Amino acid sequence: MSARNLTNKKELPYIPLGPFQWRIPGIHYRIEKVEFFQGIILGATALSSIPYMTDCLGLPYELAWGCVMIEVFLYMLHGWLGDPVVPGWITPTLPFTLVFLEGFEQGPERIQAMIAVQLLVAFLFIFMGITKLADRFVRLVPASVKGGILLAAPITVIQGQLAEDSQLMIAPVATLVGTFLLAFLSFSPFCEKKRKTIKILDVMAKYGNLFPYLLAMLIGILLKELSYPELELGTIIRIPDFGEIFNTVSIFAVGVPSLSVFLKAIPLALICYVLAFGDFVTSETLVKEAQESRNDEYIDFNSSRSNLISGLRNFILGIFAPFPPLSGPLWVGMTVSVAMRYREGEKAMKSLIGGMSSFRMATFLSVILIPIVSFMKPIMGVGSAITLLFQAYVCARIGMEYCKSNTDKSIAGVMAAVLAFKGSGWALLVGILMNLALSNMDFQKKKLGVPTTEELEAIDQERDEKIKELTCQKSLDA
Repeated sequence: MSARNLTNKKELPYIPLGPFQWRIPGIHYRIEKVEFFQGIILGATALSSIPYMTDCLGLPYELAWGCVMIEVFLYMLHGWLGDPVVPGWITPTLPFTLVFLEGFEQGPERIQAMIAVQLLVAFLFIFMGITKLADRFVRLVPASVKGGILLAAPITVIQGQLAEDSQLMIAPVATLVGTFLLAFLSFSPFCEKKRKTIKILDVMAKYGNLFPYLLAMLIGILLKELSYPELELGTIIRIPDFGEIFNTVSIFAVGVPSLSVFLKAIPLALICYVLAFGDFVTSETLVKEAQESRNDEYIDFNSSRSNLISGLRNFILGIFAPFPPLSGPLWVGMTVSVAMRYREGEKAMKSLIGGMSSFRMATFLSVILIPIVSFMKPIMGVGSAITLLFQAYVCARIGMEYCKSNTDKSIAGVMAAVLAFKGSGWALLVGILMNLALSNMDFQKKKLGVPTTEELEAIDQERDEKIKELTCQKSLDA
């Protein structure tokens, strides 16, 4: 029934399926109880995507919930087909996608626009997975353009959240409390240092978005910014209404987007892939670190396979249930969490792919359980605002890191403003033209004898290593 990879006997058994490694839960790997439990709890955070479909695409709540169920089900393809990560959204692109969609009338026209974006992103993932050109493509994009893309996110997010009917204006305290707690747990040096001694901080940080969402709900209810949750205990499990989804949001119902819509969506799709590419690099690093910590299992991470699975997810959603956050290859926080427990040894977790897959199977169960969904319903709008605001902070942070020179920073700032106010097409044009005009492309720098991006990155890496050494030394002195 199964075939073991003969080149490495420590690898989990699997059934060869072209570029994929098909593994059946419970047969090829065991269900990891800790990760499954976490998935049941954290799966509800996926429901924060519902407001994007109700507010932006104009879908009824029940229909949007059904689309989320399909999206979360597709997460499981990664573990089933041999990709040892916890997949997620392409979250940094969400602000740009929402702005792009606002240029179309709500209803079938806007849904068509979302379909166009999602299918183009699917094509890019699949093309890069087959040709293995992803690294070369992304390296052609100047650092200033990458930085400009990311720096535009804070502008678009804050602009949207300051609008009169936004969640930040409706529930300001709940939204800000949740956002600040999430940022504190993720990036505060105090939190990172005290997690070893303050157990509650360690638990809260491990569960990612969950505690910020719950605290935001509690504050919102106490201040009457949010309504009380209503726990529904009748029917336990809800099945998506596939008929309604097919007849309302699928490409067969709204029609194939016109060529002009596809052309308008191309710049956004390119931006989406450039941002998603970083997840493949992060995935490979995390899997490699987990592999080095143990010698009892060989873990095969293949970026081409991950590209193909991500492309397949986006293609299915683009045809049947277009999804504004899009389908990305990695949820960094949970992949790190699972990998850290894997490094504790075989007793803690038998196989890495078993832990990743167990988490995602449980998240699907979570979003179809009516009691959990009904309890989380009041926080969904605020949860989506927290996600956007936190992502704005992360994008600003990473965008600054991409800019290696003063010229990079200048171009990125101008491009970010153009992207926020005029859209992705104009922004890419402005970014490329400014790089050429200011001799900021690497091939121009080499001719002029100016330090290239790669050389500046090496200098930054040395500086970061010195900062780490200094931090460690200060910790020992303290």
